[in-house]
Amino acid sequence: MNFTEKDLLLAQKKGVIPIEVFVALLDFLRDLHKNEAEVITSSVSPSPAASLKTQKKKFTIENFLYYFGAFIIIQTMGWYLGIIWGSHGSGGLFAICILYFIIFTLVGNFLWKKDKKTPGGLLYACAVSIVPLGVWAFENLVGIMPDSSNEYADFHIWVRSGWILMEIATIFAGLIFLKFRKFPFLTLPICYSAWYLSMDIVPLCLGSVSAPTWGMRNFASVVFALLLVGFAMKYDRKTKEDYSLWLYIFGATMFWFSILSIMFQLKLDNELAYFIFAVFSFVYMVLSVIIQRKIFMVWGVFGVFGYIGHLTYAIFKDSVLFPFALTLFGLAIILFGTYYAKNCDKFEQQLRNLVLPKT
Repeated sequence: MNFTEKDLLLAQKKGVIPIEVFVALLDFLRDLHKNEAEVITSSVSPSPAASLKTQKKKFTIENFLYYFGAFIIIQTMGWYLGIIWGSHGSGGLFAICILYFIIFTLVGNFLWKKDKKTPGGLLYACAVSIVPLGVWAFENLVGIMPDSSNEYADFHIWVRSGWILMEIATIFAGLIFLKFRKFPFLTLPICYSAWYLSMDIVPLCLGSVSAPTWGMRNFASVVFALLLVGFAMKYDRKTKEDYSLWLYIFGATMFWFSILSIMFQLKLDNELAYFIFAVFSFVYMVLSVIIQRKIFMVWGVFGVFGYIGHLTYAIFKDSVLFPFALTLFGLAIILFGTYYAKNCDKFEQQLRNLVLPKT
């Protein structure tokens, strides 16, 4: 009996197989059909070297070296060159940026066509990472950069409306590369610039270049964060490559810190506020399990265990019974987990169907 992708999708939606199994099985079958012609033509078992290459994991020393080198380049482009710009002048720095952009693009394109997708894609990301520095140098060269934004090192420290063109240009460049080169890491500089843009664009939205309050910036960050998470959920697991990863990372981080910052701004320094934020963080942890994204678990754990620490050292610091109460509470959670395990797959799949859009 032959099964199609529709059959597997139906089984996944009915809760017969978990979404992780569905995705893994689909990837396996696609790879199997991709190599089917080669296997039939050779009519022999693949060599050990070929099998090893097929089963090769993404997290290897080779990929570590690729990413480590790329992050060094990105750090240099985004920080060191901007610090020493005075020795080159705006014109010299702009020329250097153009030269580096061309080199990264050409070498990346060469590696990409040689089927070296990871190093090639990372060099594309390096090309995108130099765009804000190049735009900043150009704005200084033609005299349109505000005086308050004439130090590039401040780009990663201060929130100013003078950076907006740099952020928009970076997002635009990243989207162009992403359109022609399907490499998920290219979403990193896009998300990074969108995060900065969410804060720097507030004065323009208010129709004034005067400094807005942190509450306004936090609200803008919340909106951008929800948009990033919304886009991530929309395209989650729709393709073989994971384009939602960095959207989730930046969206979840922006939202968590924005809510925390809003609470500080409103001076909600009371037990109800602490409890509400702990519940919010617990929802993050549950959402992490539902959509299978660890970043929500990371921030959720920080929030929940931060609240438990607050109870331990501020509220019940002299209580002898509190540690025993926490122990019993933890034990109750474990016992509930054993009961929940009987129907966990079906229940979690129903939650995923509610949270993630259907394919």
